[in-house]
Amino acid sequence: MCIQVFDYDTFSADDIMGEAEIDIQPMIASAMAFGDAGMFGDMQIGKWLKSHDNALLEDSTVNIVDGKVKQAVSLKLQNVESGEIYLELEWMPLEQ
Repeated sequence: MCIQVFDYDTFSADDIMGEAEIDIQPMIASAMAFGDAGMFGDMQIGKWLKSHDNALLEDSTVNIVDGKVKQAVSLKLQNVESGEIYLELEWMPLEQ
């Protein structure tokens, strides 16, 4: 998944602040492997590891929290001098 971050200007065009790519495959694989997350207690079910090939600031874990599959992601923005973005992704099955 690719994300572009822009500033918000009232009187001029918005400027791009940076970009980030998120590998959602670890979350998809973990969620599919466990099926109905509501049947499990809070636990870690997957991990996306920081490496030179990604912009992670730290390892990102996939967890079951309150019956929902969630992943917290901390990334360094790319194509910009500096910047970081912190996101929480939540798996939502199509049946809901």
